[in-house]
Amino acid sequence: MTITTIVINLDRDVARMEHMRTQLDRLSMPFERLGAVNGAVLPEEVKHYFTDPGAFLSPGEIGCYASHLILCDRIARGLLQAPVLVLEDDVELSANLPFLLRRLIAELPSDWDIVRLSRASKRAEMRVARLDPEHELVRFSHVPTSTGAYLISRQGAEKFLAPRTRRLPVDQDLRRVWAWRLNMFGVSPAPVRADVLEQSSINLSGVARASQIARREATMRRQRFFESANRGWRGMQDFGARRWFMAEVLNLAARLAPRRARQAFLAWTRTQLAEG
Repeated sequence: MTITTIVINLDRDVARMEHMRTQLDRLSMPFERLGAVNGAVLPEEVKHYFTDPGAFLSPGEIGCYASHLILCDRIARGLLQAPVLVLEDDVELSANLPFLLRRLIAELPSDWDIVRLSRASKRAEMRVARLDPEHELVRFSHVPTSTGAYLISRQGAEKFLAPRTRRLPVDQDLRRVWAWRLNMFGVSPAPVRADVLEQSSINLSGVARASQIARREATMRRQRFFESANRGWRGMQDFGARRWFMAEVLNLAARLAPRRARQAFLAWTRTQLAEG
């Protein structure tokens, strides 16, 4: 199966595009560039997603979110052949990424939606399959942030295009798998390192004020509290009731573990929760 690779990049960020081109050429990975959106001047096809004046999203965050929605729209309409590897322009790719992508396609179930590739989880994970001696296909008990790199199916793109007003940054909304009914997976450890360059100029194009950020964080805390039952319900679907309960116990233990030992502990949890 052919994977389409897309790099999201603002027209003015020439050096960032060259940073990505150099890496992808070295890995012999053909790609297309998608021009990122200016959040202050939204295209008509995504304006209806950003109509809530109380959403606490900066123009930069709106532009970033809109760029990912436009990409999903092109996938859903068949203008881009799925599956699609989505890359932001400030990531670092591992040398074995092409091999891991081929292994992913072989191991993923037919109803997968998204595979997160660019941020390590700080919570327990369940191993689904071993991809190579170092990397595993996993389920997350808490989906990590970062939209730096992910693999998405046509079905996943269609689900994320649900006609709802967007009030959170895109990486926060993608954590809420129950809201979009996303069948989400990840690769651990992450084969792509996010945010290796200075802050994206997409995000710099109108930065949220400190007061906005504080109000948004308070809103997110309330939302997490009220959606905790949804998270638990989805977790039991993905893990099974016994493993989900075990994952929550392990998450509590991870929070109590010394920081220097936490990653080793989380790697151990993948073995304890392994599917099969």
